[in-house]
Amino acid sequence: MKQIFLFSFLLLMLTGACNGLEMNDVDLQSDEQAAQYVDELMQSFRDGTLSDFKCPDVRWQHIPRLLEYGKATEIISDVRIPSNPISSFMLLECSEGMFALWMVEAARIYTLNPLESVLDRWPSQNPFVQSFDEDGTIVWFVNNPTVQQEVLDAYVSWWKTSEGKKSAAAKDPLEKTIYMWH
Repeated sequence: MKQIFLFSFLLLMLTGACNGLEMNDVDLQSDEQAAQYVDELMQSFRDGTLSDFKCPDVRWQHIPRLLEYGKATEIISDVRIPSNPISSFMLLECSEGMFALWMVEAARIYTLNPLESVLDRWPSQNPFVQSFDEDGTIVWFVNNPTVQQEVLDAYVSWWKTSEGKKSAAAKDPLEKTIYMWH
């Protein structure tokens, strides 16, 4: 019995691995369903009802709608801002747009590594970017509208260049900027 279970588990894992590596451009949701899902996700973010420990399940087809939300500068506070459980930093407020861009990064990462663990689904530790100053000191950019616009511009450019092809997930949208996710 134990051998049958083990064989079934290995077969399932192998099948999943093969499917994950295809990176085909067919999505499970229609554009309308994907947009509705993102609208509900962003409402949950505003309400503070997202799980603290599980990265929202965002996929490639959610990116266009998430990029639309990337423009939003409204600061969300008085709710628990989702962050990677390995982070020791507690973010008390976050712009709606920066969270949406962080979710674009989560969808990109998931497209590259669909079989990763729950902890690996997070795009980084927190939904803000950082860079290094001339001295090599880390500079955090939390709720900075100018930086958010630069990050949005980089992601929009990346998305337009990708023409929606999942193979673009291998390219870091922030590669030509001074920013990286925290």
